Amino acid sequence: MDALPFGEYPIDPVLSPYIKSIWSFENKRSVENAPRERILPDGCVELVFHFHDPFRTHFASGTNERQPRSFVVGQMRRFLEIAPVGRSGFIAVRFHARGAYLFFPRPLHRITAGVVDLAGLWRQRASEWTDRIGSAGEMSERVRIVEEALHAALRANGRHDSMVDRCLQLIETSAGQSTVAQLASEIGASSRHLTR
Repeated sequence: MDALPFGEYPIDPVLSPYIKSIWSFENKRSVENAPRERILPDGCVELVFHFHDPFRTHFASGTNERQPRSFVVGQMRRFLEIAPVGRSGFIAVRFHARGAYLFFPRPLHRITAGVVDLAGLWRQRASEWTDRIGSAGEMSERVRIVEEALHAALRANGRHDSMVDRCLQLIETSAGQSTVAQLASEIGASSRHLTR
């Protein structure tokens, strides 16, 4: 079998504070009955654009569904498994935990533990970006289009919240071991306000 055709790409300096990686996978041969790959919760939010056939997602609950052409995977609470169906090809954006909220109009807790169709978040722009990525001839062009989409989303949704940014930074520094009361004390807010 051929080596897996993964790629990882440099990140625009404007986007690098918010994005861990932009990467791709492509297998031009059609695959049926492929083994599932288990994905474990890792605290990341990921944006995926399929430019070939979407994968099938199998959830820990026992349900499964075909992935949308473009979607966001929120922070997971349980494992999920994915398997290619047909020809595989996608490009993905992996966000830093503290950066993802700037690119989406909906609070991230509403997409936690799910595979959410990008159309529900970016509306008609989701189809436009997905179609452009799908019709691009080269991976370098797809990367450029993904960066355009991210810049547009950041302009449209980039509502910096200094309290949220500081809390996320503290949570990251403490490896997730801070309590709400500790965070509230550190930033000078009440626990109730911070929870809201």
